[in-house]
Amino acid sequence: MPAYSARYDTREALMEALVELMALEVPAEEFAPVLCTIGPVDLDLLADCMSDMANLNDNRSIAA
Repeated sequence: MPAYSARYDTREALMEALVELMALEVPAEEFAPVLCTIGPVDLDLLADCMSDMANLNDNRSIAA
């Protein structure tokens, strides 16, 4: 995550942050609290992005 003050109010910013949090093995239930300590978060958009990532992971496991 960026060292500067970030805003998580776009899909791109949130998806990038989610990928990084997953790489750091942060539990999904901690995503919002962690991001909120860094900067403002659009929580509705965060929920949408997390749903998109879950669907993507489900589709990958089905294909495997």
